[in-house]
Amino acid sequence: MKKRLLAMILAGALAVCALAGCGSKENGTGTDSASKEEGSPAQEQPAEGDTQMEAPEEETTTSGTTGGGDVTVRLAWLGSGQDKEALDACLQKFTDKTGIGVETVYIPGSWQEYFTKIQTMVAGGDYIDCVYVAIEGFEMFIDTGMAAPIDDWIAAHQEEYDAVAGDIDQNVIDKVTFDGKIYAIPEEWNNVVTHMNTNLLEEAGLSIPEADWTKEEFLEYCEKLTKEKEDGTKQYGVVVPGYYFGAEAWLYNNGAAYMNDDFTKSTINSPESVEVFQLMQDLIYKYGYAPVPQTGVDEIQLLIDGNVAMGFWGRWPTNNYNANGFRDVAVQYIPSFSTNQPIWGGGGIFTMNASKNPDAATSLACYIGSADFIREFMAAGAIPVLNSVAQDLVSELGYPQNNQIFWESASFAKAVHSPIQYPECVDIVDRAISEILVNQADVQSTLDAAAVEMDSCLMDNIE
Repeated sequence: MKKRLLAMILAGALAVCALAGCGSKENGTGTDSASKEEGSPAQEQPAEGDTQMEAPEEETTTSGTTGGGDVTVRLAWLGSGQDKEALDACLQKFTDKTGIGVETVYIPGSWQEYFTKIQTMVAGGDYIDCVYVAIEGFEMFIDTGMAAPIDDWIAAHQEEYDAVAGDIDQNVIDKVTFDGKIYAIPEEWNNVVTHMNTNLLEEAGLSIPEADWTKEEFLEYCEKLTKEKEDGTKQYGVVVPGYYFGAEAWLYNNGAAYMNDDFTKSTINSPESVEVFQLMQDLIYKYGYAPVPQTGVDEIQLLIDGNVAMGFWGRWPTNNYNANGFRDVAVQYIPSFSTNQPIWGGGGIFTMNASKNPDAATSLACYIGSADFIREFMAAGAIPVLNSVAQDLVSELGYPQNNQIFWESASFAKAVHSPIQYPECVDIVDRAISEILVNQADVQSTLDAAAVEMDSCLMDNIE
């Protein structure tokens, strides 16, 4: 049933693209930004993840890495080429080592636009050998048959694979394993943790809380960190995570989620979920500890500027901290409303079923997941899935304080819910969050309506 639905969705998407004039195949397509939680590959975080940053509509761009043999593989990469120089340098080393050339096809836009464009390209006969895919697209690439399992390649290259996978938590490998088959080489990931301006903590006489801090302790921090500033403006204790990835991270810490784990029924209106969303609304309107979310406001910058004391993101703000020369920041787990359950959102390289050179494509995927590539290409932004590399790179950066929680949670982080209907579910959740946090709508009735709408989308996943 799911594949029939997907065929209908793809046909509709292709029709829309044709009407919009976006069906041209200029060696690929391009998109630049990332979702709220999990950002663009390696250096471009936020990703899902994450407020969505839209890039201007652009034609696809390509970056040819000189080849050294008869085989060249085409790699799809989210972005407009902003990281072209660094990526080319890394891929050139792969070419020099293997004799396999790489043609990078940059596709700018959001993750949803990126995935839709790849579908359009595949349907139009414009092949891609391998694709950088964020978790938002895992289910789609597998259920549509676009991605190929790589178990045969692993069996033939066990030593090469083990050199990479042996340094990755099994919990992460499980996230690219479907029906017992491995589909990708994971590369990077992000969780959601509490970021704290340590200057403001110190002024309030507060230290970094313990990892298992409670809701009551969190509210005490919010109260002490909220005040009127000398210039007449207000310093807020916290900014609530009003985006899909961040909000579900809060839900996980109260034993709740948007849906069940097999993506067949919404649970967004469960008592545990209502409790979390009610807390978010109360932080703004009842307690006055948080500002009303506003479109276009850079909430990370609010933390840097000292206008809010705490926010909830993954490791992607390190790019912002670096750009601002900001080092007075620490991280801690999200308060344990009832449990401590970190969220996981990441990505990796999938080999396409239509690849003309699947063996070479998977070798490239393995290289992109290797320590040699990650150490050179990724410093701030995401968390490497390789444990030893994550510990080295995150520690070497030196900030935020308490940064070991970026890698130590890999072994027990739970994947963000990303069904094949992810775009529709994001829209439903975003509208519900806006109603609750901006319009002060009744939490229970708003989530009840969202659950009905989400169930309508998820019913096609029922076998």
